[in-house]
Amino acid sequence: MSSHEQAIEEMLHSADVVVFCSRITETDLLEEAARERGQRYREIRMGMGDASMRERFHVLQTMTGQKTLPQVFVNGEFVGGLRAYLGKASDRGAVLDAEGEGWVKGLGYAGLLPLLFALIAMAWNVVPAAGTLLPDSGFFLKWSAAYAAVILSFLGATHWGMALSLGGGAHGKRHFIAAVIPSLWAWLALLNPDLLALPMLIGGFMAWWLYERQVAADLQLPAWYRRLRSQLSAGVILLLSLTFMLALLIRQF
Repeated sequence: MSSHEQAIEEMLHSADVVVFCSRITETDLLEEAARERGQRYREIRMGMGDASMRERFHVLQTMTGQKTLPQVFVNGEFVGGLRAYLGKASDRGAVLDAEGEGWVKGLGYAGLLPLLFALIAMAWNVVPAAGTLLPDSGFFLKWSAAYAAVILSFLGATHWGMALSLGGGAHGKRHFIAAVIPSLWAWLALLNPDLLALPMLIGGFMAWWLYERQVAADLQLPAWYRRLRSQLSAGVILLLSLTFMLALLIRQF
């Protein structure tokens, strides 16, 4: 491997999106699209007035088979020029309008309500003379565990769809395998008594949140969606933890 090839390989892995372009190339749209998808972005301006840079450009042409600039790489893989990158992102529908974002956020926050209701109902049952108005605490403990298992499975399914939209590639297999783990973990949790199922599910949500943070760039998750997922994960973990502690308290009486 020549020194130019080695230098290019190092550049390709210095950011999620790496663009080789001339000094007059307009890249504002590409940079904005990369930022919206939570991808680290880097430009390498190739001035043809420098003999060494011209030689490096010829090496780049040989590597990609494309004779012109700009040339765009995503996660170390060549995707084409500026239009190829923007068109590929557009085909996947990665950017939602304001109304679409509003629906995603609203439905996401609404998804916390069943867990909140179960927690309130369990606390209400502790009040003397109130226990006859609602099912016992064991029912709502099972309610929380079952609903949390469904949500955890749903999160894995969303990543399966995201991996499909990327069209496979070097990272595809890893994402597909990871996408089925939440449903398997949720199923195993439900095979246990509810007081053991809840800690398992809490751990599952924590692990999945950490995984999402690691693969956000690969899956091109927008910044607003990553913030939403962090908020929802924190909400689910908090509600399940409070439900678990309340259940332990109730068992002591």
